[in-house]
Amino acid sequence: MTTNVEKLMRKSALVMLVLAVGFLGATAAMAGTVASCAAGNGPTPGSPVFPVNCTGSTSGTLLAWMSEPFSYTVTTGTTSGYLYSAVYDDAGTLDFYYQVVNNAKSVENLDNETDGKFTGFTTNAAYITDGSILTGTPFVDGTEAPQTANSLSGGAVISFYFSPPATNDITPGTASNVLIISTNATHYDIGNASVIDSGSATVLAFEPTIVPEPATLALMGLGLAGLIGWQRRRANR
Repeated sequence: MTTNVEKLMRKSALVMLVLAVGFLGATAAMAGTVASCAAGNGPTPGSPVFPVNCTGSTSGTLLAWMSEPFSYTVTTGTTSGYLYSAVYDDAGTLDFYYQVVNNAKSVENLDNETDGKFTGFTTNAAYITDGSILTGTPFVDGTEAPQTANSLSGGAVISFYFSPPATNDITPGTASNVLIISTNATHYDIGNASVIDSGSATVLAFEPTIVPEPATLALMGLGLAGLIGWQRRRANR
């Protein structure tokens, strides 16, 4: 009897330790995060907001990133560069990061960057100036800050504007600050983002979704299969 009680007490103590560590970890993750910094700064259709400077806030856990080249041609020549995007788990919800790099040989400034699709999710607009601290990604310390952010097409598209004044445009050879859309989403997928001036280019970028991405579903399936196998082996013993 004593042995069983001791085992139960040890198991209970272990469970309590795991719960305590999880609670402390969640508390630490929520303190000073981008989500808490940008909370309440959500653009709505027809009501632009000033993105919050969340430099110094904790970014959370990097889940995925990509780098996509863009290019478009107008009568004066070609404008090209890169659009970086990433998704972070910020204490259980997702933040989407974007940055525009305008090549030095481009013929145009860039004054608008748009991201979708955010229909059905809460969105808060922010940015950070120290993109180089985002280790494991291509982000850099941009110099051009967004002036406003707006929600277009009934909330489907979130757009960052760099002008007026025109001096805030992303000029050739410069990069935007890292643009952030903090959401209440818990799953992500690959969607689109665009850079715009007198011409435009659309590339792949991350966006929220109500359904887990295929890779996540595959991992969940493997985990479930493993759990079923473990239970069967335990029953056979």
